[in-house]
Amino acid sequence: MTQKHIDQVKRSMYRRRIGKKSALTVIVYLIAFIYFFPILYMFLSGFKTEQQAVMPSLWFTPTLETYRKVLSDPTMYQYLRNSLFQVIAGTGVSMLLGVPAAFALVFGRLKHPNSNGKFYLWFITTILLPPVAVLIPLFTWFQQLNLINTPYGLMMAYIGFHTPIVVWMTHSFFSDLPGEIFEAAELDGCTRLQQLTRIAIPLARTGIFSAGLLVAVFIWNEFFLGFNLTGNPTATLPVYLARFREQQGMFVAQLSASSSIAILPAIILGWMTQKALVKGLTMGAVKG
Repeated sequence: MTQKHIDQVKRSMYRRRIGKKSALTVIVYLIAFIYFFPILYMFLSGFKTEQQAVMPSLWFTPTLETYRKVLSDPTMYQYLRNSLFQVIAGTGVSMLLGVPAAFALVFGRLKHPNSNGKFYLWFITTILLPPVAVLIPLFTWFQQLNLINTPYGLMMAYIGFHTPIVVWMTHSFFSDLPGEIFEAAELDGCTRLQQLTRIAIPLARTGIFSAGLLVAVFIWNEFFLGFNLTGNPTATLPVYLARFREQQGMFVAQLSASSSIAILPAIILGWMTQKALVKGLTMGAVKG
């Protein structure tokens, strides 16, 4: 085979490789656009009037009337403050409880040898428990303890449901840490608390951060418990969004504008921390 034929084969293979990459890129962008299109349409619907939003269309005359109406509603800021309180307090307490619990399950010494695995399995099965399955007993207990329609009652529910998620995620990261480090630290007189705060948390900070971010997003988006365990003064932002579907009709434009505002913090936080989040979610999946 001559050099000319070899060059032709190389060019043909290069064109096929470029064609496959281009086709794959187009497919990926198309799938991403399909997934993102509902969010884009919701955002655009916020710039419509209620009359325009009733008839689905991508061509319209934009207006800020709907956003002004939503942002001028003082009750929205009350619901927003409630959501921020639940996210900050619920995530913080869940991390304070879940991270030491995961560390104790990995490196702790319980009385019975198999107790660590049994406790960890209990946390895992708790994650699978749907909130609707415990709503009635939870509502009854909260009613007896006067926790209904209080922010602290809802915060306790969020802590109970999301602490197992923190244990589950951080457990895998602590399991990847070599035990010899903690044995050496114990020989040097380091207490369990010092081992956790000075060794384990700095080494597994990426996973801990990812767990906290996921819990914060879950609490921010949670609707079921917030709707059933709170009233108007203590309800969260997802409950506020449900107000736009009333007996008189569904206010599509106002719902779209409010939803766009509600998801904006989560989108910004996720975009700013996407590298750390992906790294945290993938590092714990590899055992070596």
